[in-house]
Amino acid sequence: MRCRICGAKLAKEGDICSNCYKLYQEEEKLKDDVNERLVVKRKYSIKYNLLRYMWVILVLVLSIIVCISSAQFLASLGLVCLSFVIMGLLLFLDKRIAKGTKAVFYDTKVVYQFHFWVINTDKTVKYENITEALIYKPSFSQKRTNLGDLCVYAKGTLPGATLLNGFQIKNVEDPETVLEQISEIINS
Repeated sequence: MRCRICGAKLAKEGDICSNCYKLYQEEEKLKDDVNERLVVKRKYSIKYNLLRYMWVILVLVLSIIVCISSAQFLASLGLVCLSFVIMGLLLFLDKRIAKGTKAVFYDTKVVYQFHFWVINTDKTVKYENITEALIYKPSFSQKRTNLGDLCVYAKGTLPGATLLNGFQIKNVEDPETVLEQISEIINS
């Protein structure tokens, strides 16, 4: 007989080998951990987005000024409408992404969730597999709005690909405090 999961030869009758059974028990133990200790969400901020897309706004304002100064009122009205549509779309997309992104820290694991239309990512990382948690260098817009990107690196099945095994949450409010809380939870 062979293990139905990994295909290893079984010495005794059964469905799975002892290695696969141990992995199964670990997964079941992780599923039983439901005590939430910290929830980290991506923050949606209009102020941050306006600072982030300032170059788009500047180009559109300059285009409108050029159209008005050359007496092309219809073109300037079209550009005004286009600029509102573009900014509205960018703000809407960022809000939807922020709404679907979070990391929930439990007693023994962290569950990262990213849901955006057809993209659904759920990643579970045991604390013992986390190699590092840090704040990525904040951008100018993030510094102005007290936001930052948190990166959690983890070892896993892909050697050298620690970010692929971990996750990143962008635009976390007060990232230094959140990082301290994460460090306390992981190290306890």
